[in-house]
Amino acid sequence: MPRAEPLRAFARRLWLILLAGAPLFLAGPALAQPGPVLRAGWYASEPQQYQRNGALTGLDIEMVQALARHAGHALRWTQHGYLPLLEDVAAGRMDLFTGIATTEARQQTYALSRPYRFDTNVLIMRRGEAAALRFTDAAGLAAHLQANGRFRLGVRAGYSYFDAALDQVIAQPPDPGQVRAADDDATNLRRLLAGEIDGFLAERLSVALAITELRLGQAVEEQAMRHRIPLHLAFSRATTPAATVAAFDEAILALRADGTLDQIAARFRFPLLLSKTLDSDWFRTLQVLGTLAAALAGTLAARLSGWSLFGAFVLAGVTAAAGGVLRDLLVGRFPIGIAQDPLFLKLIFGTVIFCWAVTHLWGLLRGRLILAFWVAQLAVAMRRRRIDRWLFDAADALGLAASTVLGVAVAFGMRAEPFWLWGPMLGTITGAGGGILRDVLRGGGNIPNLKTGFYGEVALIWALALSAYLMARKAEIELDEVIVVVVAAVIGAVLTRIAALALDWRPPRLG
Repeated sequence: MPRAEPLRAFARRLWLILLAGAPLFLAGPALAQPGPVLRAGWYASEPQQYQRNGALTGLDIEMVQALARHAGHALRWTQHGYLPLLEDVAAGRMDLFTGIATTEARQQTYALSRPYRFDTNVLIMRRGEAAALRFTDAAGLAAHLQANGRFRLGVRAGYSYFDAALDQVIAQPPDPGQVRAADDDATNLRRLLAGEIDGFLAERLSVALAITELRLGQAVEEQAMRHRIPLHLAFSRATTPAATVAAFDEAILALRADGTLDQIAARFRFPLLLSKTLDSDWFRTLQVLGTLAAALAGTLAARLSGWSLFGAFVLAGVTAAAGGVLRDLLVGRFPIGIAQDPLFLKLIFGTVIFCWAVTHLWGLLRGRLILAFWVAQLAVAMRRRRIDRWLFDAADALGLAASTVLGVAVAFGMRAEPFWLWGPMLGTITGAGGGILRDVLRGGGNIPNLKTGFYGEVALIWALALSAYLMARKAEIELDEVIVVVVAAVIGAVLTRIAALALDWRPPRLG
């Protein structure tokens, strides 16, 4: 019984502690509740603000939602037109407007936050014509318009570019008809290609989307001008306390410091930037070279194994296209890449026919005296030096490298998340998948590239390296840098594969 007393005393103290702390527990949920709900307006402008599968998303939407969570506020979104939304926020019928550039009049009308992101305006021109213009900023464009009355500029109707000199020239051009307004980027693109204008100003992300959707990447290009405009959140002075604006300013600083805003920007910016890269001439050249190399490797594999002409078509097609088809089926990318452009099937078939013709050239030239003698000597030299095997290895390495880069690019373009997983996975499948399936068809269960060959490992290593670099650079990467990085990855993968063959590298084994 004496031992029960300490237990009862402990229980009474615990009960008193719980009773004393009850008000704090009860108040806790109330303290955790967000601040007042802000009435935020949005207007359709992809990729900044748009609906996808019934859900509201976009660069501005994701950024402002992250800022609101950090500031302790909830948002109720309502769709508006651009100008009506400005009027409603000014009158207090709405609380928040996103993505607004500052002017003196707007500073008087709205309570503006500090800048949370930038718009970048560029000059879009017909491909091959941009290099003739040397300016790199809005003031340079204004001076060019003043000096060259024959240059016809397209702009967005009712839009200010927030540069005094440029806006002045647009409002009062030196020659009538020199500046022509349009309601959207698609109209300006059509006018540019029809020769009605010589260039037009556009927000970089929006015009990249329009160019991609209209498949005009081969027809137009960006001039070197980059005109950055800081964008703010505009709060209604009639309904929004100063403390709310201060909370959002603090959130902007915090999320910029921890990289959250950059991560959101990269998710929306890089796929559009990459889509322009995929439409460029140099990347198409890379695709063509990769397809030719892979098809040549498949054809030579068929020759080394003594397959028929039809079998050569099968192996060439599998090597060049199977990895990409598997990749597209895995991520639900339709139409499948190779089905979008018949050029690549033509390249595969053409490669097989060319190799078949060269292989049978000796038979056609047999008995043709001197020419036949030199062809015979060349054939002997080729066999002595095993040049057919060397050619197969070189072509296979180039196909592996180019396809790996394409796989990583598709992962970015599909916005596959998490990218650290999907980038290397799709790069490896696209790069090594065709070669592995080719060897499955050739060797049954004996597949050197899965046993002792350092093959898929090359694709994985360089897909990881390229993905890691793109993740590190995020929103800051530019088109010129993309070109350098992609070419470096292709060359690195080719050299790695050749080194693996020359030095007889072996991959890690399970046991």
